[in-house]
Amino acid sequence: MPNVLSQNAMTAVATYPRQARAIHLTTVPQPVLAGDNVIVDVIRVGICGTDKEIIDGHFGTAPNGSNELILGHEVLGKVVDIGDQVTSLTSGQLVVATVRRPDDCPMCRVGQSDFCLWRGYTEHGIIGRHGFMVERFAERPEYLIPVPDSLESLGVLVEPLSVVEKALRVTNAVQQRLLDWTPKTAVVIGAGPIGLLGTMLLRSLDVDVYTIARRPAPHLAASIVSACGAHYFSSSEHNVSVLTRDLSNIDVIFEASGDSEPVFTSMSLLGNNGVLVLLSLTGSDRSLPVPADAINREFVLGNKLMVGSVNSHYVDFVSGVERLATFESLWPGLTSRLMTARLQAFDDALHIRDAGGIKAVLEFAPR
Repeated sequence: MPNVLSQNAMTAVATYPRQARAIHLTTVPQPVLAGDNVIVDVIRVGICGTDKEIIDGHFGTAPNGSNELILGHEVLGKVVDIGDQVTSLTSGQLVVATVRRPDDCPMCRVGQSDFCLWRGYTEHGIIGRHGFMVERFAERPEYLIPVPDSLESLGVLVEPLSVVEKALRVTNAVQQRLLDWTPKTAVVIGAGPIGLLGTMLLRSLDVDVYTIARRPAPHLAASIVSACGAHYFSSSEHNVSVLTRDLSNIDVIFEASGDSEPVFTSMSLLGNNGVLVLLSLTGSDRSLPVPADAINREFVLGNKLMVGSVNSHYVDFVSGVERLATFESLWPGLTSRLMTARLQAFDDALHIRDAGGIKAVLEFAPR
């Protein structure tokens, strides 16, 4: 199917929310340039577990007045037209877009929609707002972050990286309770894109990192962990409790497994004065037996913290762009290995649910 069906319409990848495997191609009007926005041509869109769960019908909400939701919230694009009131961006500039748009809660009113109180926000490609699996879109400049041309091949990773950038920001904020806190040892649970980016982020800060996932090595994720100087640990081969026996105090844990059981394992692993950051959502109503008294006792006596972290702020996207450049300086070519499948829009679009590997991206033909 050609990319441009007519002068006034364009192709997009959409689903009917809450209907399993209802992914389809659709046509939508071309975006309209206004004085306070810009038009962005899409270069590529990342595909993550959230997209796949929406395709499976587990959640997702269409915008008001529509019965379909255009997918995609991880985007890299190029500015191609600029409203006459916009001075912060230039034509031809690469950009990524933030995902969440605020409601009118107190936190959103002060610019912290990632801490939205009322949870009435919308999110591109997820809740109440069309996503970026479309040829082009219009957006206000305050939601767009410039990306240097040198990072064109990696820029689509800024959004998932921003999630762990926020986790680090939250960790540093809550640890201001301590007059002297220099994390030396961290554990990352999960070796998907968020877990691997979290591993690389912590390693770039010279933290000793142990990444835990089920699958025994060797495989690509394990090799990426090793290549950045971290340690890969298979929970199917070893009891993770040995980490607390063999390691010094575990200062930080990023939990990104997508499973509820490792959350309680993480609570038992965390060291004194440490912070456990929960980054993954679990969608079932699973119940588990847990050593409640032991966890409570150790959290109290060890001054330990557990905090949830979701979405990210503009500042986390800016940090993510800078961090990608740091990754390339430290480990040239390593970050690109996360992108294991490149699908072509729109020929492969209906098969994105089945894309395997670590990170799949949907490539849009350049104009």
